Amino acid sequence: MAGVNSQQPALPQTDPQQPWQQTWRSTEARLRARPPEALPPVVSRHARVNKLDADLLDAELTDMLREPLAKATSLLRPGLVDTYRLEVDTAIRALLFLLSVGSHRRATYGQALQNLTYRGPASVGKQQQQQRGLGWRLHVLGLVSIGGGYAWGRMAQWMSFEGWANAGGARQRAWRVVRWLERVARVASLANLLVFFSAGQYRTVLERLLGLRLVSARAQLAQSVSFEFLNRQLVWHAFTEFVMFFLPLINPARTRAWALRRARGLLGLPPAPVDPALAALPEHVCAICYADAVREADAPVEPGSCLSVNAYAAAGCGHRFCYVCIRTRCMAEADECTCPRCGARVEDIRRYAPRRES
Repeated sequence: MAGVNSQQPALPQTDPQQPWQQTWRSTEARLRARPPEALPPVVSRHARVNKLDADLLDAELTDMLREPLAKATSLLRPGLVDTYRLEVDTAIRALLFLLSVGSHRRATYGQALQNLTYRGPASVGKQQQQQRGLGWRLHVLGLVSIGGGYAWGRMAQWMSFEGWANAGGARQRAWRVVRWLERVARVASLANLLVFFSAGQYRTVLERLLGLRLVSARAQLAQSVSFEFLNRQLVWHAFTEFVMFFLPLINPARTRAWALRRARGLLGLPPAPVDPALAALPEHVCAICYADAVREADAPVEPGSCLSVNAYAAAGCGHRFCYVCIRTRCMAEADECTCPRCGARVEDIRRYAPRRES
């Protein structure tokens, strides 16, 4: 056996991973030889969310500071803050900007909570930010975004109050130029937002023009506001906006009548519940007026105080009501409107004509 083993060829003694290690060493050397500024910036999706959430936090902070100011000035002059809403918001934003970005923090309070800070253009190294004028870029950002926004908004508001849109001549042309510039700004903001979703570098057009980037202040530190809280806030905000948009489209009275009619139909009950007190009212009494009076009054209501005014009768059952009462009910419940006396469906109404005795 020893002779047989001695005749077998020897296995290679080289490490099979050695070529890969050599390739990595050479690649690492080339990567280290390149300056960090030459590497393409990599922005995570979470960083995009943080940058957008920072704006929401700054807006919430402005609203929080405006509310106590409005309560304090209401004792001197009610509605003072609402009258000068643009000036108050501008003053609060300017104060917050000076206390945060203007005091060498390089980030607003909302951005600091999201672990973000401003940096200069990507082609400028971190050590050269102060030398290349990061400070004046931030000052221009605050001056244009806050001061310029206030001046433009106040100018557009003044031109609208003065009626420049229909004044004719140079005023009307100036108004058209202002409106055209606003449309151009909206289109540019939309295009920049689409690019931001793709690259994640510049949130606004002004930041892109100034070369100001929002980057992580400390790479190993997460944002101070948890994603769970932010998600709840965003979902609740979107839900409330949807409800505020959807509720005006719903007719509560018609929906209630439709649901009641379908439920009673499934249970085999009469088409609509009829109050015996309403069914027993005299013919010349409006059942709708009487029901509303009973609902609102604390003492018993005399049926004689709810006579039909400008009487109209339901086309099906013939019961008469005040025109305003039955017309309002038909408009509210539409094809689900029913007679409160007998429960019959009210499809049409006509002016009541008393019968003449022959």
